[in-house]
Amino acid sequence: MFSTRTQGRMARFLLSLFCLLLIAVVSSASARTPAEKIFPDSTKGFLTIRNLKELGEQWSKTQIGTLMNDPIMEAFKKDLREQLNHRMEENFGLTLDGIEQLPSGEVAAGMIAIPNQIPGYVFTMDITDRRKETEDYLKRLTEKLIGVGVKRTTEQYKEQEIVVFAFPDRSQLTKPDASKPKITKPTAEPIDRSAFYLIKDNHLIVSDQQHLVKLIADRLGDSTGKSLADVEDYQVVLKRCLDDTPKDAEPLIRWYLEPLNYGESVRVLMKGPAAEKRKNKPSVFTVLKQQGFDAIRGIGGVVSLKAEDKETICRVFVYAKKPYQLAMRMLAFPDAVNFTPPTWMPSDLARCTILFVDPLAIFDNFGTLFDSLVMQGETGAWNDIIKGIEVDPYGPQINIREELLVNLGSRVLGMSKYSLPITPTSESVVVAVELKEGKDQNMMKALKKLFENDHEMQPIKYRSYILWQRVPAEEVIQPFSGPSGVPSLVNTASTTGTTKTVSVTTNNQETDPPPVFPDGAVTIAKGCLFVSTDGEYLKTILDRLDSEQESAIKEEPEYKAVDKVFASMGITDKPHFLQFFSRTDKTLQPIYELVRQGKMPQSQAILGKIINALFVPEEEEGVRPQGIDGKNLPEFDKVRQYFGTSGFYGVSEENGYFFKGFLLEKKNEEEIGPNRKAETKKEEPPIKPAEPQNETKNDLKNATEKEEPVAEKEAKKF
Repeated sequence: MFSTRTQGRMARFLLSLFCLLLIAVVSSASARTPAEKIFPDSTKGFLTIRNLKELGEQWSKTQIGTLMNDPIMEAFKKDLREQLNHRMEENFGLTLDGIEQLPSGEVAAGMIAIPNQIPGYVFTMDITDRRKETEDYLKRLTEKLIGVGVKRTTEQYKEQEIVVFAFPDRSQLTKPDASKPKITKPTAEPIDRSAFYLIKDNHLIVSDQQHLVKLIADRLGDSTGKSLADVEDYQVVLKRCLDDTPKDAEPLIRWYLEPLNYGESVRVLMKGPAAEKRKNKPSVFTVLKQQGFDAIRGIGGVVSLKAEDKETICRVFVYAKKPYQLAMRMLAFPDAVNFTPPTWMPSDLARCTILFVDPLAIFDNFGTLFDSLVMQGETGAWNDIIKGIEVDPYGPQINIREELLVNLGSRVLGMSKYSLPITPTSESVVVAVELKEGKDQNMMKALKKLFENDHEMQPIKYRSYILWQRVPAEEVIQPFSGPSGVPSLVNTASTTGTTKTVSVTTNNQETDPPPVFPDGAVTIAKGCLFVSTDGEYLKTILDRLDSEQESAIKEEPEYKAVDKVFASMGITDKPHFLQFFSRTDKTLQPIYELVRQGKMPQSQAILGKIINALFVPEEEEGVRPQGIDGKNLPEFDKVRQYFGTSGFYGVSEENGYFFKGFLLEKKNEEEIGPNRKAETKKEEPPIKPAEPQNETKNDLKNATEKEEPVAEKEAKKF
C-alpha cells in the first residue's frame, strides 16, 4: 500500500503536483471522456485541469508567470524543479521532466474512498495520439527505478497490463543531489509503498492502490456506473460557481472536496507514530459530523488565469444544507452593506478584512463542540467552566455572556502589517469588534473584572485609554492563582497554587503551552473592542484616533482599485458578510523572506501558521524542517513589482456560502523587466506619540469606573 503518513504529507504531495502542472507546458488534445465522468461517485477530493498546454500559456501571461521567467529567478527555479522532481519521484516515480514529455489534454487527480476498501489517490492524464511516446517513457522510468533498487512486477488485468513499482521504506532513501533518490540497500525491505501504472483508451492511470487502477480502467470501458458528475453535491457546487462565470470564459481549473469524508480517508491512511497517537482517540472528523458539521456537503470551486481583465479569478461555493444543528449553528454570518473602512484604519496596511458575525450564536453553540472535541465527550464541561468563571471566589466572577458578549456588535475589523527587518515575529495584527451603541462603559467594566486578578495582564494608561497588556511571566512579582481551573484568555503560562492549566505533552512530560499572543493587548476605543497581537502596534492605532490624521486605507489607490472591482461585480450595494483587501506584495514578503532565510517553519504570521499547519508532519515534534530550500531566491525588493492587489468577498446564501476572489495586475510607473527600479516605499505621515505613562495597577484601580473620556464620547466614524 502506498503510505500516506499524515495530512501534512498529502498536502505536500498535492501542492507539488499542482506546481508541476503549472510549470509543465506540453502538447495536448481534447480528452474523449471528461475526468468527472471517469472518477466514481465515491471520489472525496478532486482536481482537474481542462488543458495543460492552455494552462501553461495562460500562466506565462500572468505577472507571476513572467516573474518565473525572469533571469533573476533562474537559479531558484532550477533548484525548485529539482526539489519537486525528487518529491514526485519519491512518491510515484514520475518527475516533472517525465510529465513534460507526455502530451495531454485534461489532467486530473483525486482521492477515492470505497466502503470497506482502502482509500487512495488516482492521477489520470489524457494521452490521445501519443500512446507510443508514453510507453517509451514508462520503459525509461522502469530502467531508472530498477537501477536504484525499486522492484518492478506486472499483472495482467483483462486486456491491459498493470505495472507495479514496489518502493522500499523511506528510511532507506537518501537525497544526494536533490534530483535523484538513492537507495542505500538495493533490496531494502520492507516494502513501504507501491505505485501502479496502466494505459487504457488514451489515458495514463497512476495510483497508490491496485484496486483503484482497475476501477478507473473499468470505468473507461463502461460508463454505466455512477460517476462524480452524477453526485448531487458536486453538481450543486459546480453549478453555483459556473452560473457566476461568463459563458465565454470556461475555467481551466475545477476542484471539489467532501471535507469531512476526505479528512477521514486521509486519517485511515496514516501509519507510524501518527496512527499510534490516534489509535484510542475518537476521530476529529467523526466528532465534527456528530456536532452538525456534516451539513457541509461539499466545497469546490473554479479558477481562471488571465481572464475577465484580472490576473486570477476564483469562485468557491460551500454547500451547507440547512437547517443547521448543534455547533454548526456557530457559522451564522449575517449579510450587511456597511463595508467602508473607518478613517482610523492606517493607509500602510498589508491587508484589511471586514467581517460580520453573530457573537452570541458562536458562544451559545460552542459548548457541545468543546465537550466532544477538547474534553473527549465529557458532557457539560464547557458549562462548568463558564459557571466556574462566574461563581468561583478565586476567579474573575464574571458572567461571560451577559456582562461581556452582549455588548458586542456584529462588525469585525481586521488589519495587519509587518515590520522590517523580516523575522518570524514581524507581523502585527489588530482586530476591532464594533460594540453596540452606548456599551463602551459596560465593556470597560467587563474587561476590568476579567483581568484585574490576572497577574500577567496589567492595566496601562495610554493617552485617554486603558490597555490591558500582557506582562512577561519573569517580570511578575506576586503571581496569583485560584482553583477555578480556567486558564488566562491571553496566556497560558505556568502558575502556582491549585489552578489547572491546559497542557501539552512533549517527551512524556507535561508542559504549559506558550502564550497565544505573548505581546498581546486589549482596550476599548472608538466604540470598539480592540485586541492586538502586539501592544505597541495597537498604540499606533490609538495615536491615529487622537490625531487629525486624514490618511486612511480607503483613500489608497490600491484599495480604490479593488473597491471598483467590487462595484463592477455588483457587490457594493448587495448584502454580504465578508470583504477582504490585500496588497499581496506586503502580505507575501514575510513568507518570502522567511523561506529565503530558511526560517519559514518558525513563522508566527497568520498565513505562515496556516502553511506550517498544512505541512508539518503530525508525528514529528518541534519545528518541522523547511520543505523548500529558498537560498537562491533574490531579494524581495527585486521582485516586489510582480505582486498586485487582491480582493475577496463572501455571501451567505440559502444553502451555503459563496466566495469570489481575484488578483489584479500591479501597475507600475517603471516597466517590468530586467531594468527595474527599486519601488518607492510609501510611509504613514508621522504622528506625535503620547507621553510615557507610568501609572501602576493600583493607580488605575478605579479608572474604568470614572467618567468616559472625551475621546470615547465622539461619534462613531465608520
